[in-house]
Amino acid sequence: MSTSSPIAPGGQGQPQGGRPRKPRYAVTVRRVRRLTPRMLRVTFAGEELAAFGWNGPAAHIKLFFGTVTRTYTPRRFDPVSRELDVDFVLHGEGPASEWAEQAAPGQALVIAGPGRNYELSPGADWYLLAGDDSAIPAISTILEALPPATRARALVEVVDAHERHPLVESTSAEIRWLERGSDPARAGLELEQALRQIELPSGSGRIYVACEADAMRRIRRHLLHERGIARTDLVTRGYWKLGATDHPDRDYGEEIG
Repeated sequence: MSTSSPIAPGGQGQPQGGRPRKPRYAVTVRRVRRLTPRMLRVTFAGEELAAFGWNGPAAHIKLFFGTVTRTYTPRRFDPVSRELDVDFVLHGEGPASEWAEQAAPGQALVIAGPGRNYELSPGADWYLLAGDDSAIPAISTILEALPPATRARALVEVVDAHERHPLVESTSAEIRWLERGSDPARAGLELEQALRQIELPSGSGRIYVACEADAMRRIRRHLLHERGIARTDLVTRGYWKLGATDHPDRDYGEEIG
């Protein structure tokens, strides 16, 4: 997940729309690990993370790069070692991707958050999680938070087979990988087709979709109007938008209802 917003000089961001400013923490890079050719895990650490309030799956944090911020999903937080893992999709140009490509232990950064997380429903019989590369951290944290007896299926769209990697250490969830190819214009097409064809289980279910913004809207429209999914059972996120560099991080597609 990565979107951007301006900050003032010296790393002091301005509140937007009257929203309260999230706590900020100075961190340094402790480790860098390449998960796939296009995904990198950076482990941040710092004494200030003792106050970091991990609040559950698919939450978000802000990372400050010069004059802009980028929004990401924290993959793991260890309050004992005060470590925070963030997975970066390496997509070429852009402040976050370019920074991640050269990240090395000892480099300093400022993060803020966490923000809103995904709330599980105790009464749900099943979960369907769908997303592209940018949603892998969110999908992974949701899978880890689900009760062991809950049925879960995840559809994950990536560029090619080289981007497949274990999402969680152990899960009874069914994971299906979808390959869209290297053409950015195909973002979300494989995911949309798979969701149109999937047979939904009976019982009470919840669906989480996070991907390119236009694809998200097409999928949301299909699930609400063609499948009859209740709005209360569906969460959608437009993590990025094809052709846009500053897509807002609060794009939930909720105008479609």
